[in-house]
Amino acid sequence: MAVTDDIADFVDASAPGLGQADLIFVFGSTLPDAVTPALRAFRAGLAPLIVLTGGPNRRNPAIVESDAHARLLKARGIPPDQILIERRSRTSHENVAFARPLVEERLHAPRTVIAVVKWWQRRQIHLVAAGLPSVERIYAATWNPPARADGRPYDRTTWASSSDQPRIEDEFGYLRKLLDSGELPALSRTEAGWTRATPSRSEPAVPRPMIRT
Repeated sequence: MAVTDDIADFVDASAPGLGQADLIFVFGSTLPDAVTPALRAFRAGLAPLIVLTGGPNRRNPAIVESDAHARLLKARGIPPDQILIERRSRTSHENVAFARPLVEERLHAPRTVIAVVKWWQRRQIHLVAAGLPSVERIYAATWNPPARADGRPYDRTTWASSSDQPRIEDEFGYLRKLLDSGELPALSRTEAGWTRATPSRSEPAVPRPMIRT
């Protein structure tokens, strides 16, 4: 197996199945495509609530990411009372941490989540598990982003030739570090989303290709 395949396998957030959940969790992004999987899951009746996260964008502070996504969803007919908005966070960790009190006030202790993430952001699946301790199962609704530098599309099979290659290689190293150190909880990729795992049941270690520094 090629090194690029090892990296893609490790960072890939996708897991089979998309089932009923207590909420749909959308990580912060300036890209409108981030709400498309949430809209699709909501219209399919898979969850009654969409949680939008993200404060002022780091590259364009005039844009509050969650508000921009809320406008898109409302324009497509999603009722405002079925959208929960967190407006302060600036990182993936903060997306979950700052949304947690809002979620728990509304739902108390959610057990299942549909997480909307870029295909290579498996780390965000683990952050949901770490930040929402009542959650037992996380379904992954993934999407393919365009490359940040040039806007060209790519996917799991073409990422190594995209300008996002360094970002994904860095993500591989960072996620591996967080999982090896126990800073993020172990999860198992099952036939129905991600579930919590004991260390002995977690995924086997993958080869450690040389990462760009």
